[in-house]
Amino acid sequence: MKTKSFFIIFGIVFLIFLILRVINPEFSRKMVVLDCTQEYKTTIFEREYDRFTDHNTKMDIAKCLCEKYLKTKEKKYEPEIRKIIDEFELKNSGYNETIDQICTDRDEIFFYWYYE
Repeated sequence: MKTKSFFIIFGIVFLIFLILRVINPEFSRKMVVLDCTQEYKTTIFEREYDRFTDHNTKMDIAKCLCEKYLKTKEKKYEPEIRKIIDEFELKNSGYNETIDQICTDRDEIFFYWYYE
């Protein structure tokens, strides 16, 4: 009896997994850094382009942080901007530059990835 119950439960779990894998629904996630918020879509089982979406969302966050920094000149934005530069190894693009220069050139430094 226990073996039969085990196989029934295992079969149901496997069937749910299989259905989710085939459907692979999208859902929204929200990324918040300080006072910059960006919403993006992702899936339960990662698709080829999900990493591009994650990268591009962080680039949008970095651009938002730069815009806020340029308006207010508050130093709280600099460490977060530099974290994104470190995470994506954008050091050649502007790591040794001042935060003012990074934020002025934000469109060249924080560029999007594209999936073709």
